Parts: sequence; C-alpha cells; structure tokens
Amino acid sequence: MSSITLKEVLEKAACRICDEENLVYGELNSAMAGLTKILFEAMAESEIERRAGVRLHERGETRTDHRNGYRRRKVQTSYDVVEIRIPRLRGQGFVPSFLEPNHRAIAEVESWVAKAFLSGLSRSEVIRLLERTTGCRPSDDLLHRVQEELDRQVKAFRERPLSGRYQYLFLDAAWAKDIVGVNATRICIMTAVGVTYSGQKEILGFERTVVESESAWRGFLSRLKDRGLKPADLCLVISDEHNGLLNAASEVLGDVPHQLCWAHRCRNVRKAVAASDRKEVIAGLHEVYDAKHLRAAKDASRRWELRWQQKYPALVQTVREDLGYLLAFYNCDELHWEYVRTTNPIERVFRELRRQQFGCGAFANRDACHRAVFRVFNWLNELWRGKDIWQPRLRKSKHLDMAA
Repeated sequence: MSSITLKEVLEKAACRICDEENLVYGELNSAMAGLTKILFEAMAESEIERRAGVRLHERGETRTDHRNGYRRRKVQTSYDVVEIRIPRLRGQGFVPSFLEPNHRAIAEVESWVAKAFLSGLSRSEVIRLLERTTGCRPSDDLLHRVQEELDRQVKAFRERPLSGRYQYLFLDAAWAKDIVGVNATRICIMTAVGVTYSGQKEILGFERTVVESESAWRGFLSRLKDRGLKPADLCLVISDEHNGLLNAASEVLGDVPHQLCWAHRCRNVRKAVAASDRKEVIAGLHEVYDAKHLRAAKDASRRWELRWQQKYPALVQTVREDLGYLLAFYNCDELHWEYVRTTNPIERVFRELRRQQFGCGAFANRDACHRAVFRVFNWLNELWRGKDIWQPRLRKSKHLDMAA
C-alpha cells in the first residue's frame, strides 16, 4: 500500500492557485497559507493510510482499522494559523506526528519563539509579534515549554566542561535590579572571561549572588576548577580591587600572578586628590604603566611617589603596597600588555549586557535573570568563536615597526 505521493500534493496545490498573476502582486501570504493547509492535510492522510493499512475507498486484507470521517483543528505556524481536516479512525485515536495532543502550535513555532527570546525579545514582545503575524496568541503552555528548554540550555552553558588552555582569566561582577516593584533589590552577577593561548576569548561562566563576598567568589572559582579550569595554565588573573576576590583567587587558584585594573586604580586616585592636582597625578601614573619595560615602570613609580609623598602620604602608600599587583602584566608577552592591564575586556561584556538587557528595569525572578544573562553571553561566545584577538594587535605592531 503506497501513501500519498508528492505529485498528488502538488496537483492539489495547483488546483487551489486560480490566478498566478495575483501572486505576483501581493497575494503570496494567502497562497502560502493554502499550500500549508494542503501539505498538512496530505501528511495526515498519508499517516492514517499507513495506520489503517489501506487507502481511502480501498479494500484489502491488510486493513487494520476503518475510517470514521474527519475533524477540524486549527494549527498555528510561525506565520499563520490554518484550519485543517484530520481523518479519524473508528478503533483508535489519531493525532498526526507533526502535532502534539492538546497543542495548537507545531514544533517549528516553539523553535521560532526560542530564537526570538534569544534574539532579545521580551515575553510580551513575542506575544504581540505572533498575534500580529499569525492572528493568534501563543498559548501559555507553549511559552512555558520554551522557557523550560531555555532553562536547560542555561544549565548546560553554566555546567559545560572547560577544555581549553586559558592563558588569562578576567574576573568581575555586574550589578542589576532584581524583582519588580517595592521589593526590588540589587543582585550581583559574577562573571569569568578567559583567553586561551591561541587568542580565543570566551565567557567561561556566571553566577548570580546577593552579595559580592569572598565566600561567593571562592565558590564560583572552585566550580570553574571543577569544570576543567587549570590554574597551572594561567599566566595572569585580572580583576578590580575587591579584597574578597583577591583572597578567594589566591586560595583557589594558588600562586597565579594577579593584575589589578589600572583603570579602577586611576579612577580611585582621581577621586582622592584635589581637583587642581588631578591632571598631573594621573599623568604621572600613565608614565608608570606606559613604560617600555618593568625597570622603567618602577623608576617612574618612584618619581611619582617622591612628587606626591608630602601632600598625599596615605594615597602614595597604597599605590606602593599594591605596586606588585599593578605591574604584574610586565611579565607577559609585550603584545598583550595593553589588553591585560585593565578589566576593560570584561567591562565591555557588561556594557553589552546592560545595553541589551538591563534596560528592562528589573528581573522578575532568578530564572528570568539566568535566561537574560545567558542570551547575551552565549551570543558573545558565538560572535568570538574562531577569532584570534591578538591578530589585529600584531598587525598594528608590525605596521608601527615598519613606519618607524
């Protein structure tokens, strides 16, 4: 027994298109809906013929059941809603394989909604878009199934094994509002960005916590190690001046050199000095981290200390105590100095997160926060995949050498 052929489907479709000229001038939407209806009905007929053992109006010993008329059901696609006739069987229930019991939308719609969420559309925007394109509101069950699938993707992203050899590790935290309304609070999103020895940049993971504390960072870094991050491969850890982060990194990662962010330090120094001295003070610090080598940087630091020791003794003492952390980047490849002496690479990640998501005001709950952060971070990882971040710097360096 043969099922409905593609030729028969196309013949039915040709009968429905009465005026090809109209299609050229804007009637494609209704034609596509008609073709979708024909295709779905043909698929249902083909399946029920295989189930019954014979074709419609056909007799034979292979029959296993009898036809029992038709029922009508609305089917939602990603661009329209069509009503199709579904054959019925007398001895058993029948639902076509492209549909699910009690589900109006086909699986393609769920995939479309998931992609819409990952593209940055909010729940309300997805609902409005589907209503305007298909004329039908997506069911709450469909949205719930999509959110459950996204939650599985978030879990896989946060627990995936880290198989790369990471040369640099950037650590920082972004702050956002959580829970809409009078009970809104601030939450912290701890983030780790790694750079491999081949120049591949990757967001390794993120965790949501109420407070940026030493214990929170210790747990986060420990879980990164459990997933495959090898401290022995790291040449440098780069972060801001949070004491809890420094202590946790030293405890979990061992004696990996730690670089404090020069951008943060300059901002803090700028706030601590008089307005009339700011330009000169910051210019002196620029000479320190722009030096050609480590010895020159230390000499510039001593000159800066002598210049400001009398007027800002506490500030100078702080810089002197942290000088080892501030000059750690000089032990790396010279091509990488400018990139690893600040936390700008991870700050740019947070800037994209704020631009795309934090503008919503606040997250409704923990899962909504995880989905929103995952959407941006996964998109950035895909954007960076296969790109060597050192190549533009290498070309620039060669160009400057040739010009000199």
